[in-house]
Amino acid sequence: MSAPVLGAQVRVLADVLAALFDRDRELAGELNAAQRRLLGANDQVRAVTEGSAGRGLADTIRGAFVAYQHVAEDRRGLGADVGEAVVRLVDAMTAAGYSEQQARNADVWALRDGIYRPRGAS
Repeated sequence: MSAPVLGAQVRVLADVLAALFDRDRELAGELNAAQRRLLGANDQVRAVTEGSAGRGLADTIRGAFVAYQHVAEDRRGLGADVGEAVVRLVDAMTAAGYSEQQARNADVWALRDGIYRPRGAS
């Protein structure tokens, strides 16, 4: 039995989902960078006992924490967007004749090219 044909809608939805995954990867990198800044500033604060350097470090920590919070909130919102995009993709694929399980396990990057391949398959 051959696989159902992937229409343009599935390819577009897969493209949207792949872009969201790429953005999530970027946000994860930003979170890691912000966390490194926080840890570095924290180490510096431990090394400083008094003086104006302590105030500058406190500002650095505050700025890093605010940046971390913003990126974490962006990532949370992106998670909601991914969920909505997955629902649309699964709906489009089931309408094209795929099972829900096949749709949920599809390799999004292959779908962008109009090819159905289960996630993790070479």
